[in-house]
Amino acid sequence: MSTNTRFTLFLLLIISAVHAQDVEHSNSVGVYYGFGNDIKNKDYSYNSHYFKLQFCTVLKESKKMKYELLVQPQVDFVEHQLLNLYYIKEDVANYQEKRLEYGRLKNIKNYSLNFGLVASRSLSERFSVFMLASIGPMVTDTETERLSKGFAFSTVLSLGFSFKIHTSIFEFRPNFGHLSNAGLQQLNNGFNSVNLELGLNVPL
Repeated sequence: MSTNTRFTLFLLLIISAVHAQDVEHSNSVGVYYGFGNDIKNKDYSYNSHYFKLQFCTVLKESKKMKYELLVQPQVDFVEHQLLNLYYIKEDVANYQEKRLEYGRLKNIKNYSLNFGLVASRSLSERFSVFMLASIGPMVTDTETERLSKGFAFSTVLSLGFSFKIHTSIFEFRPNFGHLSNAGLQQLNNGFNSVNLELGLNVPL
């Protein structure tokens, strides 16, 4: 089954679930779109947008609080460019060629699978606030001056708001993201970004 076919079937599942009756569920699935950029860094530019799926299961729930375990596959589409060519020092082998290479605008794809926890507090029957933390493995398809091609890690911290309509939950998620490879490869300065996610979460 192709990726496009799987995504189409997934969207059909979500659309049908939006019209489900209001009953209690312990599992949910969500689709999210996000975008963001670097945190005021003069050495480079970093702009991204991404698509994310989310699978959640409730660990514990009370009248006001809910705790969930989540899994989040994600694909990022990034535009990155080294702006400060002197970031590549003269003592680096082939530094002139690397300045030229890293100074070009690059289109990068990152593929990640994060695991995390979310704690939410109900403010009313429809409104909630939540905090989310996740981390997981990632593969990036392009080397940059800050991160080697291949295996790395993705870390996300988020504070957000949700609004419930019937069984569907619409979410607004500002977040902070960090990408690095924990020193497992040669280049590991990583990237820090601020992002905004919008999404729909429905019960299974």
